[in-house]
Amino acid sequence: MNDDTDQILNALRDAGENGLLIGELMDRLGIDSQEITKIIDTLMSEGRIMQKQELEKERYIIKTPAVDDAEPGGLSDMNGCPCFHCLKIGRCGIRQPDSPVTCRELEEWLGADLGKATS
Repeated sequence: MNDDTDQILNALRDAGENGLLIGELMDRLGIDSQEITKIIDTLMSEGRIMQKQELEKERYIIKTPAVDDAEPGGLSDMNGCPCFHCLKIGRCGIRQPDSPVTCRELEEWLGADLGKATS
């Protein structure tokens, strides 16, 4: 990483969840807008920062890392998922005759699964 990248990351980290506009980064750091844009694009493609849309302005914020102490998910978490044995799976999806959004079996399974998690 170069110094400009480090400066941008530190400025975004300091800004917290409010983020910063490219113009604000220019004012704070004195870095050319084209250079900031190039670095922002690289950081976004690496998944280190994200864009936060506000009306017509685009703020950039540090992407929150996943919690380290969370248990990793696995296929066992999908145990009992009705999709695995559904006869309608071939025509299920967005703008299809059947959809996960309207599936009663999936909704019931998710509700039961959430009930176990909150107990």
